[in-house]
Amino acid sequence: MIRYHLLADVSDGRDNNLNLMRMLAAAAVALSHSYLLVTGDGDARPLVGATGFSLGYHAVNVFFVISGFLVARSWQRSENLTQFWVARALRIFPALAVCVALTALVAAPLLISIPLGAYFTSWQTFLYLPLTASLITPDATLPGLFASNPVPDEVNGSLWTLRYELICYAGLSAIGFWGVLNNRATLLWLSAILAVPLIILSLLPGTYEETNITQHFVRFGLCFGLGILAYEFRERIPLHWTGVVASLLLAAALHETPLFPISLYVFVAYASFWFAFVPGGAIRKYNALGDASYGLYIYAFPVQQTLVAQVADLNPLELFVLTISIAVPMAAISWVIIEKPALGQRKSVYGFIQQSKERWAR
Repeated sequence: MIRYHLLADVSDGRDNNLNLMRMLAAAAVALSHSYLLVTGDGDARPLVGATGFSLGYHAVNVFFVISGFLVARSWQRSENLTQFWVARALRIFPALAVCVALTALVAAPLLISIPLGAYFTSWQTFLYLPLTASLITPDATLPGLFASNPVPDEVNGSLWTLRYELICYAGLSAIGFWGVLNNRATLLWLSAILAVPLIILSLLPGTYEETNITQHFVRFGLCFGLGILAYEFRERIPLHWTGVVASLLLAAALHETPLFPISLYVFVAYASFWFAFVPGGAIRKYNALGDASYGLYIYAFPVQQTLVAQVADLNPLELFVLTISIAVPMAAISWVIIEKPALGQRKSVYGFIQQSKERWAR
């Protein structure tokens, strides 16, 4: 008889592998980008030949699945919409703003191929700060920066997914505000109503072309939605390594069918929950180090572009090793100095907003 763990029984506390898993996912994104940024060829990235999607693509899906689960939990534990969004904003924007400022005001002036005067008087430079830090235009460029790289002008190619993360937060807060998350029957009906068109879109030719914005809503909507459903029905979801194998074999069996991408999402979701909450032992100790994955995610790309521009003849693995050796310490500093303290101010910021509302209401 197979002995399994219910997701509800293993996911409630802080003793898990979430920080390790997210760090590995961020590193996988950096590894995938290493091949792209050295060669300029998206097809050179790992797993593209085997699955049609890059290693980084699958790693980002891990983030969205786990985010759906954890953010659904955050919603249920929040007193109201304001408290929920304060927590979300403090998790994303303080570290992002520092990263953007360091990139535009410290790193770029040392690396640009145009005069400093032209750089600091360009409208691109000044718009980059507010537009990128707010995620209005996460793929904005800076004048004269990385112009001769194999992937030219791309400043931080990882940030674009954060905008879809916010869209997912908005969707969850909307259904939470309407009380859908408190009624499982309604949640299942709404999930079907939302999932069916997304699945139909996923079956259409060209949906997964990288320039097709439809794929982003299909991909992130389904992955984030799987995370939400996993949280809401966590006491009915068994976790066992055989489930990981079975979901992988199912994806392999569907490889030549239109359902293959969706089967990959299911595999990534189940495998993520199993790895995050079941394996114990020494790897659990990593969780005490904190969550530096976000810092690695937002700093790795500009570090990689800088290395490609400054160090000749790097191969992808050399670029990856150098990137990790530089970006991981930066990520750790970001966690200790910016992210963790910002999250510690949630109650203060929420209290300030509530007091401001009361004063305006008088």
